[in-house]
Amino acid sequence: MENYCFNQSEADTIFFSMYLVLRNSGYNGPVVIDVADTNAYVSAAVIARQLPGMLCIKRKQETILCRGLVTEEMANCIVQLHCFTGCDANLGFYGMGKPSVYHKVAQSTLAQHQLAKCGERVDLEEEVLEELFKFTRQVIYGDMKSGTMAESRAAKWKAMKKKKFLRLPPDVDSLYQHCLRANYLSYLARHPTLRTHPSPIGHSWELIDGRCCPVHHTRPALPINLPAPMPSGESDEMESDDEEESDSHALGKMTECSSESDSDYSEAECFDMD
Repeated sequence: MENYCFNQSEADTIFFSMYLVLRNSGYNGPVVIDVADTNAYVSAAVIARQLPGMLCIKRKQETILCRGLVTEEMANCIVQLHCFTGCDANLGFYGMGKPSVYHKVAQSTLAQHQLAKCGERVDLEEEVLEELFKFTRQVIYGDMKSGTMAESRAAKWKAMKKKKFLRLPPDVDSLYQHCLRANYLSYLARHPTLRTHPSPIGHSWELIDGRCCPVHHTRPALPINLPAPMPSGESDEMESDDEEESDSHALGKMTECSSESDSDYSEAECFDMD
């Protein structure tokens, strides 16, 4: 049973790592997985199209053929969509249900493209990050006009009849952390060949008293020092320039911060993301 040894923290990923070994051993018969978990359904929909043979999931009194769970187009981004809109180890967006977002993505080639590269590599690339930011504005919150998260938040706030902070799009800081977690989780699900998973530390998780905890933000909710008021004319001229640079400048700063946290991880300390 040596080939079936995996040093992973999630049972959902071990299922499909074992399935890959089974197929690589030459077994071509049908395989039925008896598990009732959304993570498993999502991964099965993708892996069933990548590997030969019949993969099924037992659900109550029926057996479901995994290859038919989603279309081929959605199979290319369903894992990323699930990890981004809320899963066991990553929160979703307040008031934004998965079914409505799924239907938007299923009908949009652009949305599918924005999600496609998430999880290809364990380190989140800037190009992928920008696409996920666009996906958040355009698909999650339906804002096709704003060019930055700051603009999107301001537009949403102005349009609200009853003001609620919970319904605002996330700011750059918290969304960046959310994207890091979604990319890491997508990477694990999309690479069943991994026998040992890379450390989550530095991918928006940190060790606190020996426990692995998510990093929800790295900046205070409000500025520590408020700038002195400027004359109205000068303020209007600077506002448009600041909004254009705010996202890119903040992302650069946060990327530097995230790279520093990797050194704190010890392989002897395991984590539980559930």
